[in-house]
Amino acid sequence: MARLLSVNVGLPRDIEWRGRTVHTAIWKTPVPGRCRVSRLNLDGDGQGDLAGHGGEQRAVFVYQIESYRHW
Repeated sequence: MARLLSVNVGLPRDIEWRGRTVHTAIWKTPVPGRCRVSRLNLDGDGQGDLAGHGGEQRAVFVYQIESYRHW
C-alpha cells in the first residue's frame, strides 16, 4: 500500500547559474499539516517554467522515495 510521506511547496525565484539568470522553483519545503490542492496548484507552490511544468494536468507531481534516495 502506498503511503504519502511529505507534501512540499516552493515559489519561483531568480538565481544565477552558469553565468545566467534562471527562474526556478526547484527548492521545495515540507508543508506542516494540510495543504489545499486547486485546479492549477497547491497552496504556496509555483513553477518557474510553465511551459514544462504545472497546469491542469500537472498540478500535483508524485515521486517515489527511492528516486529521492538516488538523487
